[in-house]
Amino acid sequence: MEHGQGPTVRQIGARVGLSSTSSVAYQLGQLEGRGLISRTGRGWNSCRIGGC
Repeated sequence: MEHGQGPTVRQIGARVGLSSTSSVAYQLGQLEGRGLISRTGRGWNSCRIGGC
């Protein structure tokens, strides 16, 4: 995170209280579908807030 990389799915889950990585990925997919975040690569640690 300190070097321009986003948090991992596990780190996001730990922060929001979800232990299942699939639940975290589902929630991130919902946010992406609504245009609230976007990914620049395949992984979720490449997502950006705002869909820009």
